[in-house]
Amino acid sequence: MGKRRKGREIVLQAAYAARLSGNPLADCLSDQLARRRSADESAAFATDLAAKLSAHADVCETWLARLLEHWDPDRVGAVERVILLLALTELRFSPEVPWRVVINEACELARRFCDEEAVAFVNGILDRAAAEVGTAGDSGG
Repeated sequence: MGKRRKGREIVLQAAYAARLSGNPLADCLSDQLARRRSADESAAFATDLAAKLSAHADVCETWLARLLEHWDPDRVGAVERVILLLALTELRFSPEVPWRVVINEACELARRFCDEEAVAFVNGILDRAAAEVGTAGDSGG
């Protein structure tokens, strides 16, 4: 598993734990990092992504609610919601990560932690999000 994928996985688990426990994401991330033997690059990537997720949570939650037209946002599973928020954070606030990579990584997280139906759902929402940020026409690098 790639170091960045491992970092995304760590943030997913920390963000899920934060949602369930009500504890700050930073505390949950520290706990996840302490319990794992992650490469320094994975830990650094996870720390950066978690900081962006925390800093831009309101913007991404609002964006997700709008993307979920015809869907009650409360019907989206907790894991799927966190995966979508992570990906939306990367799409908007990590321009160095190609949009195709963001979508692929989110689908891989959904495949690992959810089911194939969730993968299709995540892919569809993120395709719309990528189009909104004007990336759907580029090569995705």
